Amino acid sequence: MVNEIEDAIVSRLSTELGSIDVRAFPSSAEEYKKLPLNKSRILVAYAGSSFSEPTNKDQIVQEQILEFEVTIQVRNLREHDGAYTILESVYSALNGYSPCSNSRVLFAVSEKLTGYDSNVWTWIQTWQIRERRAE
Repeated sequence: MVNEIEDAIVSRLSTELGSIDVRAFPSSAEEYKKLPLNKSRILVAYAGSSFSEPTNKDQIVQEQILEFEVTIQVRNLREHDGAYTILESVYSALNGYSPCSNSRVLFAVSEKLTGYDSNVWTWIQTWQIRERRAE
């Protein structure tokens, strides 16, 4: 389920923000270091889950709240292709989007500037989606 949702988020953002390099976060630090930053970049990663209490002992049914981080790296803030425009575009593309073709949708939880290094601004938007699990 995690891979399916992550892939759907990457696909949606690639389609909606065509001029920006969108990909899943690399598997290793070495791969990350090799990524070029010739233009703005968006990286998507699963950030963890929390679970509700089960409804009963006979059949465990829980809500799983999955969290995904969308990392946005840009070289400027205010221009037409700057961070503020991209942040709004990501929000518009993902808010209410159903990556699993069911009634569950993504919703924004937080957005924050996490750093500025080597002339690159890094922002993270955190998104959640709730799924029902039965065992």
